[in-house]
Amino acid sequence: MKKIIWEDEFSVGVEELDRQHKQIIEVINTLADKPRMFRRFQNVSSALMELTNYVSEHFLLEEKLLQENGYPNLLEHPKKHTLYSNKIVDFCQGSLDGKRDVPTELIDFLTHWWTNHILHEDMQYKAFFKEKGVK
Repeated sequence: MKKIIWEDEFSVGVEELDRQHKQIIEVINTLADKPRMFRRFQNVSSALMELTNYVSEHFLLEEKLLQENGYPNLLEHPKKHTLYSNKIVDFCQGSLDGKRDVPTELIDFLTHWWTNHILHEDMQYKAFFKEKGVK
């Protein structure tokens, strides 16, 4: 499966957010490397749990920084996070229900969502944080 390769264009200019993005991408790439591990629900569940822990920490920090600095689109950005979380819940439920296409769809979703989210959604706050001196 296709991996996400970290490039400078992914940097949002905030060291901790970039570190978290790299960590999330690393977990996604690890999952993409091991499609056979998803043959059992327990493996899908534990992989999603690990990823969810990283993602929750990231979303909390990102939203905190946006709020503390008075980001103008403060209400819109967290909505994207909620939609992501809801989709992950759907994948968990699909896995519980025994749907065999969950692993492939999950990796495709994660790869596409995170690439798009960082390069489009998160880039909207890059200049804002730079102007505010958030590093």
